[in-house]
Order: sequence, then C-alpha cells, then structure tokens
Amino acid sequence: PIATRLDSNVVEAAWGVFAVVCENMASAARAHVVEKGRDPRGLTMVAFGGAGPAHAIRIAKLLGIGKVIVPPASGAASAVGFLGGRVGHEAVRSAPAPLSAAHWTSTNDLLSELEADGRRLLSEAGTDPAAIEVRRQVELRLAGQIHNLQVPVPAGRLDAATGGRIASDFAREYRRLYAREPSGGEIEVVSWRVTVLGPEPDFEAASLARQGGGVAARKGERPVWFPEVNGFVDTPVYDRYTLAAGDAFAGPAIIEEDESTTVVPSGDQIVVDKVGNLLVSVGEGVAAAAVRRSAAGLSLEQAVAQLEADPVGLEIMWSRLINISEESWLTVIRTAFSLIISEMQDFACEILDAEGQSLAHSPRAMPIFNITLMSAVQTLLKEFPPETLAPGDVLVTNDPWICAGHLPDIAVVTPVFRNGKVVALIGSIGHVSDIGGTKDRMRAREVFEEGIQIPPMALYRAGQPNQDLFRLIAANVRNPDQVIGDIEALVAANAVGAQRLEAFLDEYALDDLRTLASVIQSRAERAMRDAIRTVPDGVYRDSVEPLSNGVRHTFPVQIEVAGDTIEVDFEGAPPELLQSGLNCTLNYTEAETFFSLKCLLTPNVSASAGCYRAITVKAPEGSILNCSRGASVSLRHHTGSYLAALIFQAMARIMPQSVQAFTGLPAIIHFFGVDEAGRAYSDHLYFGGGQGASIHADGKSGMLWPTSAANGSVELLETRAPVLVLEKAFVDDSAGAGETRGGMGQRFRARRLSADGPHVMMNCYPGGVGFVSRGMYGGRAGDGAHIRMFDETGSMLHDFGGGTVQRLTDNTRILEVQVGGGAGYGEPRLRPVDRIQQDLDAGYISSGQAREIYDVVIDSTGNIDAEATAVKRQGIR
Repeated sequence: PIATRLDSNVVEAAWGVFAVVCENMASAARAHVVEKGRDPRGLTMVAFGGAGPAHAIRIAKLLGIGKVIVPPASGAASAVGFLGGRVGHEAVRSAPAPLSAAHWTSTNDLLSELEADGRRLLSEAGTDPAAIEVRRQVELRLAGQIHNLQVPVPAGRLDAATGGRIASDFAREYRRLYAREPSGGEIEVVSWRVTVLGPEPDFEAASLARQGGGVAARKGERPVWFPEVNGFVDTPVYDRYTLAAGDAFAGPAIIEEDESTTVVPSGDQIVVDKVGNLLVSVGEGVAAAAVRRSAAGLSLEQAVAQLEADPVGLEIMWSRLINISEESWLTVIRTAFSLIISEMQDFACEILDAEGQSLAHSPRAMPIFNITLMSAVQTLLKEFPPETLAPGDVLVTNDPWICAGHLPDIAVVTPVFRNGKVVALIGSIGHVSDIGGTKDRMRAREVFEEGIQIPPMALYRAGQPNQDLFRLIAANVRNPDQVIGDIEALVAANAVGAQRLEAFLDEYALDDLRTLASVIQSRAERAMRDAIRTVPDGVYRDSVEPLSNGVRHTFPVQIEVAGDTIEVDFEGAPPELLQSGLNCTLNYTEAETFFSLKCLLTPNVSASAGCYRAITVKAPEGSILNCSRGASVSLRHHTGSYLAALIFQAMARIMPQSVQAFTGLPAIIHFFGVDEAGRAYSDHLYFGGGQGASIHADGKSGMLWPTSAANGSVELLETRAPVLVLEKAFVDDSAGAGETRGGMGQRFRARRLSADGPHVMMNCYPGGVGFVSRGMYGGRAGDGAHIRMFDETGSMLHDFGGGTVQRLTDNTRILEVQVGGGAGYGEPRLRPVDRIQQDLDAGYISSGQAREIYDVVIDSTGNIDAEATAVKRQGIR
C-alpha cells in the first residue's frame, strides 16, 4: 500500500520506511545527547536489541559517529552487560560556590572523603585496593544558569592553579557545545563527583573458543538492496557464531545471529575483537546518498519536480531541518539564565529561507513566536539587505509592530552563508525577564513607558559584539546579567543551528535551500487549502465579552470560507485602549488567528510559511486588535488569548469534531527586587488553567493554552526569590462539567520568606478575571480567576481585580492567585458514571457537584449507585 501511494515499487518503499525510521532515531539520539550537554560526534555507538544492529551503522553516519560496537548476544545486551560490567560506586556532593572563591582545603577534604567511601565499599565487595581506579569530575555552570556541564578534575590536591585549569576546561567545553564564549557571568561550582571503579572482570564468551578463521564463517551470499548504488548487491552473509577474534573484512556484509542481524554497507570495515565484539569503522557519511539527486543545470521548477518525486528523501530532509531547530531549542534551555526561558520555555527557534519565510521549527517552540518571527526577519532584511551581511553578523529587534507584539520578546537572527551568499536565516525569540519600564503595566499609557525599544539593529558585526547596544540594554534593565545572558543564549542557539545547517548543506551537496523551501512550503499550503475545501462555504460569526481593564468589551469575529481560502475579519473590535497595555499589534493578532486555524485544519502538518497563505486577517486600524504605533501593548497576550476561543466558538457548529471548549487562561507571577546581599533578582512563575474539553476527551489540567509554555517549578522559584510557596494545587469543582469535562484550574498561595530585610516586589495579571466562559453543546463553564491578598487568619484583605503590582512588606500577608478551569463539552448528565466516580475519588469534583450537575445518586458509602443513577437519568439524550 505504501508503494502504491508513493507511485513506487515495493523495494524502494521498504527502503523508504527503513530510511525514515533511521532518520527519526538519529534525531531522537541527537536531541537526547545534546540535552545531556554532549556532542554525538566523536562518541562511539553501541548497538543492541533485536533491531539495533540493523539500523546502527546508518544512524551513526547520520550522527557523524565514526565507530560502532555490536557486542555478542546483542539482543541480550542488558544481561551480558550486567555480568561484564565493572563494580563501581559513584558519589556526588553538592557544594555551591563561585569557582574563583573555592575553599580548596575543604574541597580536597570533600573529594578525599568521597573517594575513601568508595574505596571502602569496593573493598567490602572483594575488590583488590591496588586495582581500583578513581575518576573525579566537577559540575559547573555560569552563575544564574539552570543547567550544568561536567568537567574532569585532575588527580592530586587541588589549588588555585588547578582552579584555573578547570575554568579553562569549562570554557573549552562550553565553546564546543554552544559555539560561544562563556561570557557574562561567574563560573559557579554546583557539585563534586567521584567515581570509584574496580578492574574489568575476567569475562569470556564461549563462542570464541576457535581462533582464526573467517572463511568458514561465510555462509553464502544473497542480494541486498543498498541506496548507495540504488539497487541490489550480491552480499556475503556471515555466521556470527563462527567468527573468531582477529577476523576482519569490509562491507557490504550481512552478519547473522539468533536474535539480530548486523547490516554493514559498502566502505565500512569490520574487525572482531578478543571478546567477540564487532568493531565497525564507519566510512564517510553516505546517508544523503539515498535521497541526494544532482540538481546541476536544472531550473527551479525541474529541481522541485525531482524532489517532489522523491517523497522519502523529502521526509528525511524535512525531518532533519526540524531536528536542527530542536538542537537550537535545547541550546537555549541549557544556556539561558532566567526561569521564564530556561524553565517556562517562553521562546522559540526557527529556520527560515533566504526571503524570511518559515521552513521548520522545534516542535516545542512557542507557536506565536514562530509566526511573528517571519515579519521580524523580513523587516530586518529590508534594513540590512543580504548583500550587506557577512559571516558572524547577528541582527536584533523587539519592535512590537514588526516582532512578537510587546517589548520583552527579543528576536535574534543569524544569516547562514553558502559560497558567500545568504541562503537561510536562523531565528530565535525569547521573553526576557525584564525590559525596563514600569511594572505597573495596567497603568501604562504608551509603549514608551513599558521599556526599552530596540529597532532593527546589528547585535554582532563579523563576530564582534555591538558593545554600545549591549551597554544601552544593560543600563535600562533591572537585572542586566540575566537579560544579557538570555540574549547570548539566543545567539548561541542560532550559532549551533547555523553550524548544523551548514553541515546539512554539505551532506546533501546543496548550494541553497530554494528547492527544499519551495517543496516544503507548497506542500504545507496545499494541505491547508485541501482542508479548507472540506469546510462548507459560508460566513460564521461569534463574539466574546472579556473584561478589558475593568470595562466589558465585545470582540466580534466574522469568518468567511470561500473555496480554498478563509478570511477572518474582526470588524467591530473595540477602539484601542488609552491605558492598560491590553492592545494588540496587527502582526500579533494575525499570529493568534493563524495558529488557531492551523490547530483546527492541519494539526498534523509540520508548520511552515505555506500553512498561512490561504488565510487573510483583518482588524480595524486603531482598534484593540490593530493598535496604532506608540500604544501600550505590554499585556497584549490577555487580549490575544481570547481569539482562539472566539474562533473555535465560531467554527464549532460546522466542525464539532475539531474544536475544544474555552480553556482557563494562565497567570504569570513576577517577583523582583534586591536581596539582602544587594543582588538583583527577577524571576517568574507560570501556571496554566484547565484545557477546554473536546468531543474526544476531557481537557488536560494545568495547560498554558494558547501557548506551548510550561508550568514553572515552585522549588526553583524559591531558590531565586525570597518567597515561600504555601500551596500550588488543583481547585476542586473548577472544571466545567460536561459529557467530557474541562481540565482543572490551579491555585497558588505564597508569602515573603522573612519578616525583615528588603521588600519583595510582585506583579501579576491573571488571565480571564471576570470572564464567564461558554461550554459547548451543553457543557458548563469552568470556574473563574482571581488575585487576592489574605492575612494569616485567612481573612481577605483585598481583591485586586484584573491584576496589580504590590510590595510584600511582611511575611503575614498571603498572596493568592487562581486560574480558571476549562469549559465542558456535551450534556453533563451523559457523562459515564465510572468517569464521574474517578473524578470523585481523585478529589476533582465534590459530591455536591456530582449530584446537582451530573445528576447521579450517591449511596451512604460515598460511591455512585449506578442503577439508581440510570433510572434518574432515564430519557436524557
């Protein structure tokens, strides 16, 4: 069936499946290794499991790995490894301190203690003390970062000179992984690690009794299909059990054993070592050979047609671009300084073509950023034409009218060159923890009050930083080390992405990305237009009525479907607000709209610029959804968050299978100030409301829809800000009831840590305060949101309405922030009794809600009486 769909033969289709699987496994392996702070190139791959040896060599080529080991009995590798592994003990001791201020006497004592403990344990296990090996490492990071790097620690006693060597090793490892200097912060020790190992065990495989040979091990040959020759090759087949130590031969080869088969392409060399491992020296990477087709002398149309005819190659190349973006994304996570980026993941990384049109992005990237990044890049290219750019240049802007809609979102863009010409751009956007300006954002009347504006500018020129711009940013933000560190994390992510993209172009012998971009974007466009054609032509309208700075406004929408196009018109939107920061720029309104419709129409198509070409968005100039330049916009996400629900409501009557009910909007709490040591802190906590239910499933709890941001860690917040979190919990009865119910809302309660010391500043503007959501098809609304202050007895001191900036002056006042639950879908009395019982058991709903809304009968034990409930519900449809 796959061959038929691909208009191909069965053998090529089978190879296509195999090749795509290898590419996906290589992508997962690369992401995993990078996430651990390592680089797969230069490592050795061990192949085990039934299918591992069949895929391993090709995956190694994709990863740039030069050696593969296939151990004996690879299908039972865990058991064999347990028997053949070294006895060892690893101990880690936390000892946070600046490396430059390390107390070396205490450090040497700590390492000696860990080593002594390990030696004692190995001696008790019968290990000869003279045969023990000791390895020492230190985990380091730049002060303010979350993630660490491990660096070897030399033997002997440590001193200041050794500390200098360790710092140099850290810098070298940082450069290797992130293509950046570890500038902008003190190197900080996190922990010291000592591993004590016994000798290699005396472990022999019985199958190696015979010495020499190789000829007898050859069982015969059979035709095997290899992509390098695009056909079958008569390939020797070897019996793994009759190979002997020292046997050596070259691929192509098939090596069979009971539980697995090793596939060795041409050009790779195999040697059998003394314990029976197959040591494969991997030749030059040829993974691209299966999909590479020379485009020399072809027009763009001919090259596109050629690539369109190779769906397997296209899938592999497209997946590779996504993985490059994912590696950039992981680089930001590992090198960022603020919790808002490194923990809450409020950022995105993307690859764009030479015209600034989106090609691929990390699946975990913030979707609104991936859309708005296109307009930012295109404007930057107008200010800095490609022919004026050079390797090492990095561009930057946070202009809300060309970027992501408010000032904290900073876009960093790096051109990628091929033969002296810009062929692509790597872009990253991150929400920095501070951008200057007022924190009382509801009172802002102009964007000029909200922070520093960065017009399209050069952040780096030929690899040299624009120190004037860096100094200007540092002088206008409250925690410059953190903000500059986050900007450098975006630069590092782009540098890693550019390196990987250059390697991709080399591997596939591509002069540029024009052909691939044309195919990816046109396929995404076709998929969207095909999906729109399935929607009945017509005009679909709806409205929502949120509170905007204490005033209830109506947001109408008109969605016109005509053939393969959609026009979304927000005519009638309220005029822009003169104060409050709730205004949206048009590009941000477009991004929220594009994202909502893509979720509805093509959720399974990887996003690129082509997804949005069939959609037009209109909003009146000077309205809250298309505000004039200079208006306040810092809280624009509060307004934009309603647009997804509005569009879903309008389309619900014709797409009931695709929509979800209203999702409780998230809250962002920001704690900032100066601690007792005089250090500035500025960190956020995100937490999401309940997802709206759909016809298919209950809503998830704690979703930061319509973003891809993550709920924050209260433990990490407490290490950064002088606050104590008293509670973070789901709120019972907060989910909208329905045949499928909404997700749960959340409640957060905290106070300042101590009664004395500097004041703690806090600001928070929860989404959805005063808004009553609508369920779908009989579903009920979810609970609402609030922000309040209580005293230690539980008496409410103040309800702050839509949000506030407060100084926490003592530790007796308790801040409470609650976000709403998701709305339900369908008649609640049709919800299965067993699922209601599960909700009762979990504490999600009360017995009162079960009786009153779900119409069930609860017996004296607190359980639902299914028979009595069925009688009571009789006749409900």
